[in-house]
Amino acid sequence: MIQRVLKDKLLETKLMISHARRNEIRKHLDYYSGVSVEQYITNYFSGDAFREIPPSVTNFTRKFINKISRIYSLGAKRNVGDATERYEQLIPTKNVRMKHSERMTRLLGTVANRVHWKDGYFDYRPIYYFEVYFDDDPFVPSSIVYPLLNNTADLSNTDNMQWEYWDSEKYGLMDEEGKMLSEIPNPYGIIPFVFTHREDQIDSFFVEGASDIVNCNEQVNIALTEMNLGMRFNMFGQPWVTGLRADQSMLRAGSNTILDMGEDGAYNITSPSGNIMEAIENIKFQMELVAINNHLWIQFAESGGEVPSGISLMIKDMERKEDYYDDIALWRMYEQDFYNVERVIAGYNGINLPEQFGVDFEEIDYPKTVQDQILKDQFDIQNNLTTRAKIMVRDNKDLTVEQAQAIIEENKSVNSLEAPQQPEQS
Repeated sequence: MIQRVLKDKLLETKLMISHARRNEIRKHLDYYSGVSVEQYITNYFSGDAFREIPPSVTNFTRKFINKISRIYSLGAKRNVGDATERYEQLIPTKNVRMKHSERMTRLLGTVANRVHWKDGYFDYRPIYYFEVYFDDDPFVPSSIVYPLLNNTADLSNTDNMQWEYWDSEKYGLMDEEGKMLSEIPNPYGIIPFVFTHREDQIDSFFVEGASDIVNCNEQVNIALTEMNLGMRFNMFGQPWVTGLRADQSMLRAGSNTILDMGEDGAYNITSPSGNIMEAIENIKFQMELVAINNHLWIQFAESGGEVPSGISLMIKDMERKEDYYDDIALWRMYEQDFYNVERVIAGYNGINLPEQFGVDFEEIDYPKTVQDQILKDQFDIQNNLTTRAKIMVRDNKDLTVEQAQAIIEENKSVNSLEAPQQPEQS
């Protein structure tokens, strides 16, 4: 009896944690996409307040998340030896999908990335809501369950929600009550998922997401709504009267309404004495604080000031640069995990990929003047650190090195023909 009670209580606690996590994920996604965020602040105001003004729903969560997610800003170059060209043909969408996956990992903390085999190439889809189950290792899932997205845009789609189940031996579909609707063997022998985490796990499989940014965004929306409400009362004031006769209405009076207040009556309008600039400075402080905690710096629109140089930006961005190198090491490990899953799926479809794998993430350069860039390129060419074709590809990502070299050779021949002839010396 005691064991059953303890088991039921433990199950209830785990369900509460799971529901809380699902609600948190939904809230984070709403703030990132800017959809229906007013629902999170309406409880802090009375219903009559929103008859005066609409709630403020500013959104800087997306900008902050995108700003701190820069591993895949310029993509990545992957090397699998002699099969590199063939492998690149199999992953045409990987850089785009990984950029989104990195942002969602930053936002939510932990994301399950499904590796698909579709029409002869790989595709990748992040899963936000999911439950995982473990065997011996509490940090390595042995199975996963997640809800399938219904086509909500199709009005005729009234099907109940279904869940997808994967483990190393089988794949199946379940209904909302957990009943298995269909089941087939898993042809891969592994679950085709890679789990990415915002940072290293500490005491749980799931990692906390960008709660600080979302909560700050919520606080700013509350403060802006209060400020706008205060400005409205400050502009129009709060009317009050003394000596109003009992048969007079207490509604707000207009310029075409006459109030009979008797001999000792008085009509006045009082404006609140709140300081709007103090409220604005408080909002700026909250945003700057959460930005600093995420190795960001923000600048509000102000007139004047000089454009910072690349060196000053580098010094100012030093902490963020160190954080960036830590993230590179983490995402290099995830890239290896993706490749391990891809090798298994490719092998099942008759394509053999080598074991060796390397990845080089493209780094964002700090801005340079044209003269500095010319001097750097000349130095690299003179010391055989690069080629003119590679410099051309750097400035035009649509070209290959071979195409750039062909254009350079063609330009050389055209320029030599158009060059003015030097007069012969007598």
